Parts: sequence; structure tokens; C-alpha cells
Amino acid sequence: MVLLLIGFLFLAFRLIRWTLASKKRFAVLFALLATCVLTLTINHLFFKKMEFIQSKVYLNLYLLKNPVKEPDLVYQAIQKKLIEHMNARPHTGKTLTYNSTQPSVYFYEYTKNFAFNIFQDAGTAYFLDNEEDIGGFVSEELGMYTQYRLAEIYYDTCKTDSISYCAVIDFFHEGEFVREDSIRSIISTNIDCKEGC
Repeated sequence: MVLLLIGFLFLAFRLIRWTLASKKRFAVLFALLATCVLTLTINHLFFKKMEFIQSKVYLNLYLLKNPVKEPDLVYQAIQKKLIEHMNARPHTGKTLTYNSTQPSVYFYEYTKNFAFNIFQDAGTAYFLDNEEDIGGFVSEELGMYTQYRLAEIYYDTCKTDSISYCAVIDFFHEGEFVREDSIRSIISTNIDCKEGC
């Protein structure tokens, strides 16, 4: 492995020397690098779309990747995703440690830290494939990432209409509570629902 790294560094050094030997080669290299930087910047600013990623372990947990800066657009996207989630009728999967007894859905911003962090803090992406790790020298639980919390939704059958679900949505911005909304009659409870909804 060390020999491979040394060989790579040697080739990189030779390539740089060869490029700098001619003004024309340097201009071409500079143009290529500028084009790459411009392309990546435009892609990041204009073409990256918000994407919800559902946890494979906690089916009531969604992580939002590439959220837009406008909180109201994020909240609208969360409401739309909630309706899709409720209509899909997924099983609840495992339960988060701070999960209430009332059926709920959680939305957090997608974050990912370096894999070799001594104190863990792997980011919210950790919970896509892993269970919470409570206790021991280091721990990973979703409650450690409240600054990335976007919404918590609690739902139950409607009091006035027992064949539909109603939900209360608590919205957060940078982990701080912003407002509460309600959604009535999300879906009909007549659809078969096994092991909770």
C-alpha cells in the first residue's frame, strides 16, 4: 500500500513538472480546472434536488438530503412526504429510544461525518442502516442530533371521524421549535394495516 502511494505521488509530481514546462499546457490545465469548478458549483446551486431517504431500520424516520434554504418549502415537502408515508402503510420497524407510545414519523436533515471519528458522532446518516447504540464509552442515538430535527409528526384516528387519521406536525428550524400544524383526514383506516401504521 505504501509503495502504491509513493508511486502515485511520484507520477503526480512528474505530471505537474511536465505541465508547468509549457505555458500552453498550463493554460489547458487551468481551463479544465476552472470548468470543473464552475460545473460543480452550478450543479450544487441549481440542480441538486431535495431527497427524502427512509431509514431501513426505523421505517418512521426520514432524512432530508439537500434541503432548500426556504423553510416553508421544506415544510411543504415534509407534509407531502407524510401523506405518501401514510398511504404506503409501512410497518413501524424498530422503535427509537425517545419515541412516544403514539404513532409518529420523524424528519431530520441528512448529515454525515467522517467514519473514523473517535467520539463517533457519525451524523444522522448513521441511522439509515444502524440501530441506535445506547450506552458504553461512546453512544449513537438520534436524540444527540436535535439541531438537525426538521419535524415530528404524531397521528391517530380523528375524534370526529373514526375512519380517518389526523396528524399534528411540530416543525423545527435548526433544532428550535417553529410552529405546529394539523392535518385532518390523511387516509382512511379501512385499509388493512398490520403491525401498526
